[in-house]
Amino acid sequence: MAEKNWIARYLAPLAQGAGAAGLRDDVAQLGVSDPVAITTDAMVEGVHFLGTDPVDTVARKLVRTNVSDLLASGAEPAEALLVLGWPKGRGEAEIAAFAAALGDELAVWGAQLIGGDTVTSPGGLFLSLTLTGRCLNAGPVRRSGAKAGDCVWLTGTIGSAARAWQDHSRGIRSPFPGSSGADAYRLPVLPPLATAKLVADHASAAMDVSDGLLIDAKALAEASGVAMEMDLGAVRFAGGEMDLAEMLKLATWGDDYQTLFTAPENNSKLISREAQNSGIEITCIGKIVAGSGLSLERGGRNVNLPETLGFEHG
Repeated sequence: MAEKNWIARYLAPLAQGAGAAGLRDDVAQLGVSDPVAITTDAMVEGVHFLGTDPVDTVARKLVRTNVSDLLASGAEPAEALLVLGWPKGRGEAEIAAFAAALGDELAVWGAQLIGGDTVTSPGGLFLSLTLTGRCLNAGPVRRSGAKAGDCVWLTGTIGSAARAWQDHSRGIRSPFPGSSGADAYRLPVLPPLATAKLVADHASAAMDVSDGLLIDAKALAEASGVAMEMDLGAVRFAGGEMDLAEMLKLATWGDDYQTLFTAPENNSKLISREAQNSGIEITCIGKIVAGSGLSLERGGRNVNLPETLGFEHG
C-alpha cells in the first residue's frame, strides 16, 4: 500500500481537529492558546523497544513518554505531531494496530493528532512524537525553582519496569504489569492526569523520572542550585521490602515515568489531601537544603552514591 493511502486510511481519521485539515496540508494550526508547553520524544527499535514487542504497546509508550514530561510541567496534553519511519517488512495489519492504539492513547490523555510526517524506513521502526500542553499556570513548571526548606515529592512506584525487564529476560511472566495486559517495561504506568494540576498549583520545581530516580533527582537539584537529601526508605519500590543493593539498582534503572517535584513544607498537608482526592499516589521522599548535589540515607544512616546514577544520553 502506498504511503499516502495508509495515511489516509489509518492516520487521517485520528486528526479530527479543524487545525489538522484532515492531514491534507504540510502545516497545521495549533488550537491551544498561550501559555503552551511543548515536548518531543523519539523511540528507536532495538534501543527503546524490542522488535518483537507488540506494535500497539510501542504506540502507547511513545505517547506516554511525552505525556510524562507535560504532567511534570503542570500542563495537560493537547495536540500531537507524529514522525513515523515504517519498515517495509511490517504489514498493513500492524500499521492498523499501531494507528488504533495511538488514537486510543492520545484520547485517554485528552490529546489529538494534528499532523507530522511519514517515511519508509530501510531498517527498523523509528518514531517521534511532539506533544503540546495547556499550561495550568502562568507557564510550565521548571526544574530550577526548588528552594531550601522544600519537601521532595514523588508519585507512584519506582522499579516496575526494571522488575518486569528482569522477569522477561528470565523468560517468566512478570508480576509487575503495566497496563492493557503489557509488562511495565513495555508500557509504563503514569500518574493520573490530575498530577498536572497538583504540580501547577504547588510545585516550586518539577521533572519526570525517566532516566533513573537518582540521576533525575540530582539534575533537579543542580538546575535549582541547591542540595537534595533523599531518604531511600521513604521511596515506594516495586516488590516491597528489599536490601540496599536492590534499592540502588531500581533507583538507577529508569523507565519509571513518575513525577518528581518540590514544594514548600507548609503546603504538605494540602498536597497530601489533594493528591488523595485525585487518586494520585504520592510520597515525601526528602528535603531541599542549601548547598549542592544529592545525598542519600536509609534508616538514619548515610548511603554512598553508586558510581552510576542512571541512564546517560549519548
